[in-house]
Amino acid sequence: MRVRAPLLALGFLLLAAYLVAVNPFKALVEVEHFDGALFALAVAVNYVGLVFLALSWHILLRALGVEVGLRESVEATFAALFLVWLFPVPSGFELVRAHLAQRAKGGTLGKAVSSVIISKVYYFLGFGALISLAFAKVSWFQRQQIPVDPRYIWFTVLYALANTALFAVILKPQTFLGLHQRSPTWLRDQLEKRVYNKRYGLGGVQAFAAELDSSLRTLKSRPLVNLASLLLVSFHWATGAVTANLVSRALGQALNLWHLVLVYAVVEFIQQLNILVPSGLGVVDATLTGALVMLGLPLGLAASISLLTRLATYWFELVLCGLVTLGLGYRELSGEVFS
Repeated sequence: MRVRAPLLALGFLLLAAYLVAVNPFKALVEVEHFDGALFALAVAVNYVGLVFLALSWHILLRALGVEVGLRESVEATFAALFLVWLFPVPSGFELVRAHLAQRAKGGTLGKAVSSVIISKVYYFLGFGALISLAFAKVSWFQRQQIPVDPRYIWFTVLYALANTALFAVILKPQTFLGLHQRSPTWLRDQLEKRVYNKRYGLGGVQAFAAELDSSLRTLKSRPLVNLASLLLVSFHWATGAVTANLVSRALGQALNLWHLVLVYAVVEFIQQLNILVPSGLGVVDATLTGALVMLGLPLGLAASISLLTRLATYWFELVLCGLVTLGLGYRELSGEVFS
């Protein structure tokens, strides 16, 4: 906590410096018309995307025989988002959800880990597919110039594929065991002692690999469940661009949705790499503004769209997820959650 507090302060400092530099409030005051209904719709779409993110994970859990309600899956997802926004630990989102899912009736660590890793794989698959589709749509069919450097687009696609390949290695028991056996002795000993011990519900690496294998076999027998999970998490990823599109329309500036998908690819990439400043405060805002300027918008208007988009996709999310997390914490103390 003592480490995170200065980083959080740094994030607010960066955000304040960004707001002073671009002064989006001037453009908001000068705008002739602001459609509040469209902005409310943008917030609603973003909220629906969060529920779809939870639902994409929920159906994987149910397919694995974990007896968890949709409400609990949504609460676990929102709580994981809230905690990771405050403490941007790598894979923290997956760790929180896996921890909660393991405690549900019928849940094991193997099922919990399988569900969150597969959900993450589908996230990156949807991420890469939508970026590729947007690139083809803008470049080949609309015959328009890509709004960002194409190298960034290909780099984000490769980033998504690399993450997919990494998680695929973890999910393949034989490969996973082979890498473990070839690891240095000291590393294997530490993993056995600190990760794969009985305290976490496992009897060693072999037991964990067996649980993963069993979970994967179960999910492979449910192709429609996997397709639905992939589509739901892909929709969640797309809601960022849809929200920005609706915000731009609320300010009287209709932006090309496919352009925004490509813009959000770069923003998402930066957000994924961020492990220091909570939620990329100031950094993500400036990146989104710069990308919108590359679309041809004046700096003030671009900053205004960025500010309102972040209001919908971060600050309102933070409030909602924070309230859900408080409720979840209260119910957990009462023994009503994941038991």
